[in-house]
Amino acid sequence: MTGRLPVIDTCEGCGACCRVVTTPPFRRVFEETGEEAWERLRWDRPDLRLEIIAAEKARKLAGEPSFGSPCLWLDDRTGRCRHYELRPRACREFPLGGVDCRDARRRAGIG
Repeated sequence: MTGRLPVIDTCEGCGACCRVVTTPPFRRVFEETGEEAWERLRWDRPDLRLEIIAAEKARKLAGEPSFGSPCLWLDDRTGRCRHYELRPRACREFPLGGVDCRDARRRAGIG
């Protein structure tokens, strides 16, 4: 039967959804309360939080877009998140094999 979509059952080695978000998609406002994962970074990994803030400031100063390039945390060699256990809710809930997943894979040229 033609037109049948392949079953996608793993993110292993893919990273397609991470190739256009530029920074981990935390919902936050600096100096105010944000998403739980952002708050967890504040206390558990302030170095990573500062890395994100510095990268965003550098992009703004350079006039670069805040969307459309690989996530700061994406390891290009492995296609995996360098800080998977700290990923934000949007990444945790991204539906594997869903419409957005398939579209990201199509745009990234991943079969």
